[in-house]
Amino acid sequence: MTRMAPPAGVLSILLWAAVPVQAEDLRVCLLEDDLPRAHRANASGFDHDLFREAANRLGRNFVPVWRPNAPPYSEIDDTDLPFDELLDGVCDLVPSVPGQLALGRLAAAIDLSPPYYAAAFEIYMPPMDRLEWTALPEVAAGHRVAVRLQSLGHFAAEWAGLDWTSLPTAADVAAAVDDGRATAALIWGPALGRLQKEPVRVFEPPPGLRFNEHAAMRSGDSLAPEIEQMLEELRRDGTLQRLADRYGIFRTEPFPTVSSPAAIRALGEGAQ
Repeated sequence: MTRMAPPAGVLSILLWAAVPVQAEDLRVCLLEDDLPRAHRANASGFDHDLFREAANRLGRNFVPVWRPNAPPYSEIDDTDLPFDELLDGVCDLVPSVPGQLALGRLAAAIDLSPPYYAAAFEIYMPPMDRLEWTALPEVAAGHRVAVRLQSLGHFAAEWAGLDWTSLPTAADVAAAVDDGRATAALIWGPALGRLQKEPVRVFEPPPGLRFNEHAAMRSGDSLAPEIEQMLEELRRDGTLQRLADRYGIFRTEPFPTVSSPAAIRALGEGAQ
């Protein structure tokens, strides 16, 4: 008895079904030396691990796209953010974007996720029971407040009438408090996480020093709702908090109000 071969169309369907479907990539632009958010040498960091987990749950391949760090003397600065690579399709997502102000002229071309954590300029000094921005000049009277050169903290200290000393790196700023050259430091919170140091927990930064951090994607990208849903899932099941604790991210709840030109101008009001 002669066995009939399956029709060519059926054969092609069978062959197609046998070929595994190639998972899509999730290409995330990360800075090479940006702890606590990312670090290329150790393949680690809060953003690195968070979006690797997001990719795994979405059934995508996590592909970190490593970019060089920005020039020195910038903490909140759009030169740190690889938006050109995002818009050119080199990566699909840029994490830790501090709100619409960071987008500038690119705002129409980029969509932001809801905030998934917060960051601010914090006070680093021995623990206190209470500390408010408007009381800082009195607390630091007769002493210096260390700031990083040309950071927003530097300008805020100037506007608030603090006796400040500027230093080139966050490590130098924290060291000035540790060795007694300064009584306090006004320092970018994630930098304290990198240094494994604690801010004054009772200090509530004024709006001008507060930022909510978002994931940026190309405008209209169908990936956006998937990322939004996944970030909410990672928050709800505790993964986001666990990774934040691991890497020294102090603030995981978004601020109700954040920095704006008016809020930055207000930093000098009532603090002098």
